[in-house]
Amino acid sequence: MSRFDEFVYPIPKRYSERGDVYASPKAYFLGNESLKNSRLRMGFSVVLKPTLAGYPHFHHSIEEYYLFSGSDLVDFFDFDAEIDIWFGEDPDEMEKYTITKPGIVRIPPGMWHGPIHYRNVRKPVAFSPVYFDGEISKITRRIKADGTVEYPSIVTGLGGDLLRPSLAFAYEWAKKLVATGQTKHTGKYDKYFYEYPVEHHQYGDTYANPRGKFRGITQMPEARFYGGFSVVLKDTNMEVPHIHYSNDEYLWFIGADLENVFDFDAEIEIDLGWSPDDMETITITEPTVIRVPPNMWHCPINFKRITKPVAFFPVYPDGDWSKVLCRKNENGELEYLFEAASLRKCSYNHEKICIYCGKCVGDSNVTPFGVFTYKREGDAK
Repeated sequence: MSRFDEFVYPIPKRYSERGDVYASPKAYFLGNESLKNSRLRMGFSVVLKPTLAGYPHFHHSIEEYYLFSGSDLVDFFDFDAEIDIWFGEDPDEMEKYTITKPGIVRIPPGMWHGPIHYRNVRKPVAFSPVYFDGEISKITRRIKADGTVEYPSIVTGLGGDLLRPSLAFAYEWAKKLVATGQTKHTGKYDKYFYEYPVEHHQYGDTYANPRGKFRGITQMPEARFYGGFSVVLKDTNMEVPHIHYSNDEYLWFIGADLENVFDFDAEIEIDLGWSPDDMETITITEPTVIRVPPNMWHCPINFKRITKPVAFFPVYPDGDWSKVLCRKNENGELEYLFEAASLRKCSYNHEKICIYCGKCVGDSNVTPFGVFTYKREGDAK
């Protein structure tokens, strides 16, 4: 037994009833159902053939993100599909957006979205919904025979799954949207759709290259999410002990082939503790999610044995990933230092955000991992 068992979730296998359409088993983390007090519901589905998923709905007060990529994360950008999604503020005026490259959809509270039409699937597609609450609440619309309107609410914590049979009207609405070929697209909502940049690193064969990362507000203003994949190919160490002030962080360790996400053969160690001087090493040998609550010290992460590629995905529910370190200053005194992704600049070009590409590592002419700039005397205003 560990003092931190309540924060460690070995992911169970969840089997799909539609095994011809979705790879099975799937890996899902279901908020409070998985770990008490969790503020995340997220998982990975791999779509194998064309299908229609979901129905028009919105979330009253919670932001959600949809992630699309190739299913083999070692080759993240190997993507060959056409996916339509309906999106808009008015359920009668939703616009159709077509996804043809790995990307992210940001769904603010109150925004209607759905269904998702996997129109062409020439290679398996990985889909991940990221919902920042421990219970999921969907609100859809029902127009009754007398013309009056109701808004059914489906909430997991209130037995919402029992209401699914009554949602036939919503699925019919979804089918109608596809059948009518609604193609309105004014570009009004383009800012909520983001294609992953093909991002290369300089760490050699330690991590898969290129990689898929989403860097929050530095790439999408107003985003409340920061995270991305590092696919670990060989033994390595990562990060230093730190805390996050006000946000949970969720650390995913899964097999890198999402079509076979439980094909996992690795040994990984991570330190957790409420004090940097009193940390315990947790050992991971199966697909696992770790919830790191505010002010819990965590790291380093030691990828001690990697026999098959491991996908490491930190999920941070804020648009600017930040951390606090404890270090000794020039006088040997302990102090806390704050770092944020938006403040760290590239070592070689101080006008660009550092993306931790690793190029500066080992270069004695620059400060590794970027610099924190300020306006010096004489700088351009």
